[in-house]
Amino acid sequence: MTMAFSWLAFVLTASGWAQTMSSKLPKFEDYPVTKTFKGTPVPPHIVTPEERRYRTVIRQGVSKGWGVDDELTGGEMKGPGPNFAGHYIIVTWGCGSPCLMAAIVDLKAGRIFPPPFHPGPGHSYFQVRWEFPSKALDYRLNSRLLIANICEYDTESHAGGRISYENHKCGVHYFVMSEHGLKLIHRVLE
Repeated sequence: MTMAFSWLAFVLTASGWAQTMSSKLPKFEDYPVTKTFKGTPVPPHIVTPEERRYRTVIRQGVSKGWGVDDELTGGEMKGPGPNFAGHYIIVTWGCGSPCLMAAIVDLKAGRIFPPPFHPGPGHSYFQVRWEFPSKALDYRLNSRLLIANICEYDTESHAGGRISYENHKCGVHYFVMSEHGLKLIHRVLE
């Protein structure tokens, strides 16, 4: 009887803890944006060698909306304009599996921000799990919160003449955008 009571108390406590933890996850409405940029986008400042390598896709994303998700329709934007945090645009393009290339451009200043966990030159991408989630990135025009279903890094190994990769620290990562770039505020690793 005492053991059954202890088990019941444990289950109820764990259940309450799980509900508390899930209710503390960052939400889009916790990081509101009150103003949306409506002007002509400043051309992106192409500075690094990697930005120069992908200058065409970055410029077309900013000037034409190509490679830019429209949160209202779920498709590609029909023209220029922000799609994240009031005055930023997230331009994405494929780079094979398991990555998603991206540039976050400030439309008011033209500054380009790399994705988080950027390991250095030549690696301006989100490291996505091998099974590639249906929606690797979730963001809103009216919020500074970006939710990324990504991995923080991968390792490469060689065996029998084959190369294999293993993802590490995968899960849902919550970032907040500021004028200095994305800042990790919470993560739920698997």
